[in-house]
Amino acid sequence: MATPTYRRGEKRRSVRVTLSIPLRVDGREVKGEEFTVRTRTHTISEFGCLIQLDTEVVIQETIVVMNEHTRQSVLCTVVSTRRHRDGKRYIGVGFMSAKPNFWGVIFSKPGAKSLKRQYYTGK
Repeated sequence: MATPTYRRGEKRRSVRVTLSIPLRVDGREVKGEEFTVRTRTHTISEFGCLIQLDTEVVIQETIVVMNEHTRQSVLCTVVSTRRHRDGKRYIGVGFMSAKPNFWGVIFSKPGAKSLKRQYYTGK
C-alpha cells in the first residue's frame, strides 16, 4: 500500500523555500496603532512569505514589507495568522501585485521535477 505524501493534495502557485531574510514591516495593529518592526522570514514563495510577527494584526490588513538586503518594498495583504507550538505568532502575507525577484531567488515551477545530478565515472 502506497504511503501518501504531504505534497499529494498541494495546489500552490509557487514552491515554498525555508529562508531567513531580514525584513522591516510597517502596518497597523489590531488596536489601530501604527507599528514598524524588524523581523525575518520563515518561508518565502514567489507570491509572499510567512514571517514571525509578535504584533497582532487582522487578516486582510495591508502592510508594507521591506527586504533589508535589497531595500525594495512591497505592499502585502495579511492572509493568515496563527500561533505555533513554540508560542510565537506567524503571519502569512501575499504580495498585492507581482514583484519578480523581490527575494533574489529563482523559483522552480510547481510540479517541476528536481534535476538529477550526474556523476562522471571516468569511463
